[in-house]
Amino acid sequence: MLDPTLYNTEEIIRLLAPQQIDADKFVGQSHFMGSPNVFGGQALGQALYAAGITVPERRPHSMHAMFLLAGNHQLPIEYEVERVRDGGTFSTRRVVAMQEGRRIFVMSASFQTAEEGLSHQKPAPTMSDPETLPSSLKIWQERGISIGRSFQPVPVDFRTNREDNIFGGQPASATRQVWTRTPIRLADDALVHESLFAYVSDYGLLWTALQAHAIRMDDPRLQIASLDHTIWFHRPLRMDDWLLFVMESPNASGGRGLCFAHVYNQHGVLMATVAQEGLIRLREKTSEKNK
Repeated sequence: MLDPTLYNTEEIIRLLAPQQIDADKFVGQSHFMGSPNVFGGQALGQALYAAGITVPERRPHSMHAMFLLAGNHQLPIEYEVERVRDGGTFSTRRVVAMQEGRRIFVMSASFQTAEEGLSHQKPAPTMSDPETLPSSLKIWQERGISIGRSFQPVPVDFRTNREDNIFGGQPASATRQVWTRTPIRLADDALVHESLFAYVSDYGLLWTALQAHAIRMDDPRLQIASLDHTIWFHRPLRMDDWLLFVMESPNASGGRGLCFAHVYNQHGVLMATVAQEGLIRLREKTSEKNK
């Protein structure tokens, strides 16, 4: 039986719908994720929701975002949507997020009218049954307690068929497979599911780049942050159905790690693809800096 204290699904659904104060202006609030900075997935989800409100008849098929400055979770975020183009089939939107007059995040998104066309996909890998796997949330909660860090609830469940290497410290393949799904049924609102997917897509993708180097997420030398983030929505998806994130990191260099995720449903259908590059810098110890 799921522990309801581990989840904040309804809170996040409300959070991802910023208040519309004008036709193209929105204000979003933030929530505490254990860091003074705004969680990148929150900006992704709120920006996509704001852009989607201005294109109600079309669905997003791609979004491309850059994180410019760390946001303060104690301050509201202002989102301004630019209606770049509305064509016969596609609409383009640009969203700028600001705090205290500074741009902290920019996103471009493209929306398309539903249509039929040629179809093929990258085959799904061998898939485990998520119902037979334990939730990762209890592991995270217990590990947090062991190092004196409180657990922050999340909107979805995460399940993997191997021990999560973010706590490991042993070299491993730069690949991961993680199942995710909300613990409750959601309303039939496509924009809610798409915005929540954008939020969740920022969870753990960069961890994949750390695995090959046996770097733990709680390593005091580690400075980690999202730099840019792209999502391609291939087919309509629901966050209250199981989705498998098949992640890999093909490269790490220059203090950055590049990661991809192909996202499948339980029937092996490719629903979305995610790409992210992030900062994975190992800082010198204070004693070394002073030498």
